[in-house]
Amino acid sequence: MISVKRVYEVLKDLANKEQRGFISPSEFNTMAPIAQTAIYNRIWAEAFGVEQMRARNIDGQRGMSKVSDAREELKMYMKSETKDRNASLKFDYPDDCHKLISMKTYGKVLMGVTTSTPIELVYDSHKIDYMLQSTLSAPTIGRPVALVADQIEVYPNSIKKVDVRYYKYPTGITTSGAATTGQPEYGYSIVLGDEVYNSSGSVNFDLPEEREEELVVEIAGMIGTSLRDAALMTYGRQQG
Repeated sequence: MISVKRVYEVLKDLANKEQRGFISPSEFNTMAPIAQTAIYNRIWAEAFGVEQMRARNIDGQRGMSKVSDAREELKMYMKSETKDRNASLKFDYPDDCHKLISMKTYGKVLMGVTTSTPIELVYDSHKIDYMLQSTLSAPTIGRPVALVADQIEVYPNSIKKVDVRYYKYPTGITTSGAATTGQPEYGYSIVLGDEVYNSSGSVNFDLPEEREEELVVEIAGMIGTSLRDAALMTYGRQQG
């Protein structure tokens, strides 16, 4: 989690230092969710760009690996949710799902043994058609299969409930530390004509703390562009 108050104050100080004008909370709030998504996408690019990075011999080893660091950061976005078949007899994705990790049939743990079964994920509709028509590879309760498409189709149809493990999209964290579906926002009230920070109306960034400087740079460049502020744009490029 990264404090929205701290990021806004850094950006405001930067603008004042450069004597290039004032960054309003409303302008900041417009840019904040966009910047958060940009950083999140960058984490994904770093985490799964391993082949390209290692081919160019630019990824470090073990504790120095940028790829390993990014994959570790992604763990904070892992979630699980139980889903039932919908009206069309398929399964909906969780509302905040970005990418599926795995699925299994809904079950319980009895005497230390789980009754759930892993579900094979298939992304090719032609492959699932072949499996359904085959007497050898047809899905069974003991060997279920799911077609990952606009909705999730699980076979055999007798499976009514599944557990979905996935990566969620970043949203926001309240100032009390609770997850929320709200996006990052600097809350404020107008007191005697001044914009005063309001913690109850604020939502912090749903990003690893190690990304704070990178986030500041991202928003600095965005705000600099919207204000036609050469100093902020230059700062963003230099720090990036």
